[in-house]
Amino acid sequence: MMNKLAPVVHTAAAVAAVVTLPATPLAAIGADGFDWATIGAVGNSAYTGPGAKTGRGRVDYTYRISKLEITTSQWLEFTNTFSTQTDQFNFTKYGPLYWGATFDPTYGGPGVRYRLRPGDPNAGMRPVGGISWRDAARYCNWLHNGKSSSLSSLVTGAYDTTTFGGNRTTGYTDAATHLAGAKYWIPTFDELLKAMYYDPNRYGQAVGGWWNNMNRSDSPGIPGVPGVGTTSADLDLGNRLEWTIPLGAYSNVTSPWGLLDTSGGAAEWTEDWSGSLKHLDRRTLGAAAGDAVEIDDISFSIMNNDPDWLNSYQGLRIATSIPSPGTISVAIAGSIICRKKRR
Repeated sequence: MMNKLAPVVHTAAAVAAVVTLPATPLAAIGADGFDWATIGAVGNSAYTGPGAKTGRGRVDYTYRISKLEITTSQWLEFTNTFSTQTDQFNFTKYGPLYWGATFDPTYGGPGVRYRLRPGDPNAGMRPVGGISWRDAARYCNWLHNGKSSSLSSLVTGAYDTTTFGGNRTTGYTDAATHLAGAKYWIPTFDELLKAMYYDPNRYGQAVGGWWNNMNRSDSPGIPGVPGVGTTSADLDLGNRLEWTIPLGAYSNVTSPWGLLDTSGGAAEWTEDWSGSLKHLDRRTLGAAAGDAVEIDDISFSIMNNDPDWLNSYQGLRIATSIPSPGTISVAIAGSIICRKKRR
């Protein structure tokens, strides 16, 4: 159903014309290409309201999580690294529909190659849907291994993919969690829930609590293009054009920790299995572009899907650890040396 607040938009170029992306300070982007939010409030209270998420969301350590979901440009770099080596690694079933890339007609093989969509200046910042949980794990392995082009870089590092197996009848055999020492990983359910809904100053300075909805609100987001609404969830522009709204376009709508697009964009994978008797599905959080905005309510039932299923709406936001003091010291020392050389 077309949202009444949304202007009539018929092409991706028209969507791009009404979207102005905020300039991201270069200082906010790390050497790894991500803008991180630090999630503190160690030992926060768990969510105790209604619904299946009650008792969840407490995290007893500080961690970092990417302010944006994986962008088309980031996924394009990963996909082309391996899809051009072998037909085995295509990494997406919905390239032409749910992210900002398209098949490159100038490439003759092997495999396939993608390119940013011509005519859309925001194509590189579009959200990415159609990521399976297992491919999200391989992406984390690739980051962990320094973006190596070797196929072996997909096997381990953050996740041990040699454990991947099973089916919906017997249950999946995939290892439950990321490996110790992983540099990047798919956020746990508690990590992502806290980063989206928990506010360390909810009831006053250092008096924490939970919001009912994402983006620091107890009310659902307002579907609409940026400048009109606050989310692309429940937005129908026709021909899936709500997926052409770039990440970060709702620049004034954030979680308490500064995460953007916690509503809209793609639904986001978490590391947790649903159920305990046998592993069948991995959990997700958040409504994707065009999804029902009610999904964003913290009391809404927990969503999940098979780890190897290429659902068009599922995407990824990643987590990482806080740099150790030693790492920070080395970086500072390197900066001092560079300044001395310049002088």
